[in-house]
Amino acid sequence: MGAEEIVPEIPVKEQIRAQKRNVDRSRRTLEREQKKLEREKKKMLSEIKKLAAKGQTVGAKMLAKDIVRATNQMKKLEQFCGQLRAVSMRISSCSTLNELGDAMNNAAKALTLVSNKLDTQKLQAMAKALAKEDMRLEMKSEMMSDVMDTIGESMDDEEEQEELYNQVLAEAGVKIEGEMVGPNKE
Repeated sequence: MGAEEIVPEIPVKEQIRAQKRNVDRSRRTLEREQKKLEREKKKMLSEIKKLAAKGQTVGAKMLAKDIVRATNQMKKLEQFCGQLRAVSMRISSCSTLNELGDAMNNAAKALTLVSNKLDTQKLQAMAKALAKEDMRLEMKSEMMSDVMDTIGESMDDEEEQEELYNQVLAEAGVKIEGEMVGPNKE
């Protein structure tokens, strides 16, 4: 019956951040190692040239083998770096998904609060009142449309009346002019 240690649970966000840091740190270490191998390769090439100039072919061949090994190791390091970049991107996507989950959780909580505070009976009463008002406005709109049509018709009637009046005046004017013209001629 030993005492159990109570380990505080680390939030997922912190775990993701720590893992991403570890992966990025490892990737940078591999990149530094790769650069170091590149520098050593250049040094060995210059050594091979010196040894070849002196005629020491055995030493030059050994250095050439070392260069091949270093090149192969650099290729492997490059592959590892690529894999670590892929892991880092996956961790980033996990982080994004975690944040999305948190946002959805918060939205669900907010909707629950709104739902609890929302009175459905009041909402239904408001919807009915809005429907009644909509019907009233529609009726008023129809009435206004009918009045406008009537005004338009009466305007057409007025135009007909105006034409008839002008016709009568024209006839009377002609007679009046004829009468006026007649006495002036005499």
